[in-house]
Amino acid sequence: MPDRSTQAAPPRAQPRGRAALRERVIGFWMRRSMRNLSPLERQALTHAQVAATRPIVSGVIGAGAMILSLTGLFEAVGLVPGIGYAWWLVELAALTVGALAAAVWLLEDWRVRLVLTLLSTVLIGVFMSVPLPGTSSQLALRTALFHLWPIALLALLARPTSILSMIAVLLGLSWWRVRLHGDPSSGSALYWLYAFTSIGFGLLLAGYKTDFAVAVFRMQARLRRQAVTDELTGLFNRVGWNQDASAAYAAAARRGHPVSLVFFDIDHFKAVNDRYGHDTGDRVLQQLGRLMKSRAGANTWCARLGGEEFVTLFVGHTPDAVEGYVQRVRREFEEGARDQQATVSAGVAHREPGEGFSQHLRRADQALYAAKQGGRNAMVVSQV
Repeated sequence: MPDRSTQAAPPRAQPRGRAALRERVIGFWMRRSMRNLSPLERQALTHAQVAATRPIVSGVIGAGAMILSLTGLFEAVGLVPGIGYAWWLVELAALTVGALAAAVWLLEDWRVRLVLTLLSTVLIGVFMSVPLPGTSSQLALRTALFHLWPIALLALLARPTSILSMIAVLLGLSWWRVRLHGDPSSGSALYWLYAFTSIGFGLLLAGYKTDFAVAVFRMQARLRRQAVTDELTGLFNRVGWNQDASAAYAAAARRGHPVSLVFFDIDHFKAVNDRYGHDTGDRVLQQLGRLMKSRAGANTWCARLGGEEFVTLFVGHTPDAVEGYVQRVRREFEEGARDQQATVSAGVAHREPGEGFSQHLRRADQALYAAKQGGRNAMVVSQV
């Protein structure tokens, strides 16, 4: 996709201290497919994953509440023995987890949602699989049933912080069972093997999900680039211009930043095509596109709207700087296309207070028309 600004981004500062440690920890847990993305792309993909999985995470927590509630009801009617908690206390815990599921669905802050997700894990883990001292009935089955639930959660979580926090909670619950009741009859080796295997399955599923998400993200980015980019010049096409430039214009107008619009049009382009052929005509178009983009600087949007008509949006540039840019592009283009005797006309319009995007474009287009009518190979600045 064409850059929103033709200015190269400044080199990213290397993280130090805690930030460096955090980057190394995150890098350790990051999938190879994610490492190939830029930091901004990783951030965008993570946000997209969180948004997509948020209702599913809420649903998984809600399913955990339902399982816990059914367990409490089974204990109340004597279908299964309890593990030391009153059945009504189990039902109260299930209601609490259900409320947490609803909160995870509704709240926006991912940190708060993470805390609530971890709290729901603790509640389900304790009331499902951590018996009070003196009771241990059907502990293996209860533990197995509980561990199905966090496997699903680990597969859905997207942020390394969330995944590491969930692993810490699961290992803490496993340790607490041993602390209260000692090693299980099957031995500590199998017990911890089961705990780590459950976590491993969750991480494996999370990895597959991330790789799939990266593949989809790349495909969508490629399709968007194709949709908004002029294939010949690499500038925005009309679709990209209407999306990005209009949004940038509106933001600049709200902030009161100076805005300018410039229309370029290659003089007698049809004659160039007819005389030298379409391949040469394409090279002439590419030459103008390269000059426009390379000379524009920061906070500029360059587009080919069709045929030989080009446009550039400037935000935060002085009128003198904009007009100097136009004259430089015109001069260098004429020098580069001397063999084809091609020249460029340009119309410039600087934004007036209260002026909208469409009105401003119309003034720039009228200035271009005046340059054409005045003999071409000229720049005309709109005068209000």
